[in-house]
Amino acid sequence: MFKSRKKRIKQYLSPIDHMRRSYLRFRIISLSVIAILLVSLVTIIYQNYDYLLFKNLIAHHYIHTDTLDELFEAHGITPHSYIRNFDNLVISIVTQQIRAVDGDVYTYQYNPVQRQASIERVRTRAASAELREIAPGIGYLFLPNISSYVSQFVADNQDEIGSFDNLILDLRGNGGGVLDDFQDIASLFLPRGDIIGFETARWHLFGWNVFGNQRNSSGNKVFEFDNIIILQNERTASAAEGLIMALKDNLDNVTTIGALTYGKGIGQATLPLRGGFAVRATVILIETPTRETVHGVGITPDIEYETYGDNIIDFALNLITEGA
Repeated sequence: MFKSRKKRIKQYLSPIDHMRRSYLRFRIISLSVIAILLVSLVTIIYQNYDYLLFKNLIAHHYIHTDTLDELFEAHGITPHSYIRNFDNLVISIVTQQIRAVDGDVYTYQYNPVQRQASIERVRTRAASAELREIAPGIGYLFLPNISSYVSQFVADNQDEIGSFDNLILDLRGNGGGVLDDFQDIASLFLPRGDIIGFETARWHLFGWNVFGNQRNSSGNKVFEFDNIIILQNERTASAAEGLIMALKDNLDNVTTIGALTYGKGIGQATLPLRGGFAVRATVILIETPTRETVHGVGITPDIEYETYGDNIIDFALNLITEGA
């Protein structure tokens, strides 16, 4: 009854009345958005008030410019403008001090040249990914890092990889990479919903309160192997170690061969900054699906073996053929 009456009232409104109502709604929404933006701006200024004053005082007014030049140069920053590059100088000093005090070598600032070189290293390293058949029904898959390029390589070749009965997965020298890419690769081996690992990070709104994020397989299982042999060494680290434990903790046909891995159970976020700079910081503690950490511990192989050269591949191949 009420709804039908409301519809009748609407029908009697003139086009001008409709325009007035629409304009009123638009004004209310616009004023609300402006109010939110103003509150946000005031909050940001309030939170950074002391820093902004300090930045302006030093960058604009400090008279010993030769000292400033030396300070900028010591951190690999060309001071085209003291005020424009001051933030990068402060970030570099803070991250350098963190490394000195905490020993966290993974927190630092890239200058533009370093940032571009880092991106190129990842791309070049990923290009050495390899897939081949080394014996009837046995595939060899070498993953040089955990990156979008390598994840795409695995996805593009998943039909050929899945055609093998057995797989030798070579992660020797794989220093890890991006956690999302590690999840994408692991999801091809595991049913949807299987636990890949856990992450713990600071919740920035509440100081040191923490939250745990459970990572699960995001896709339907594509690969089905009789045996998976993983090759590892002391340079297998980070997301590569996560991939090993995700497979070992969820599958009963995984055997690891090689040496104790590096032991890096922490993750970093890299944020691009203005002018081609970027800052990288350790923000995540990583645990295996069984809530254990490999950080500072590493992963002990099921079978210890010399990890350099092709002998370890032959050993893995014999292990599969003899078991068959």
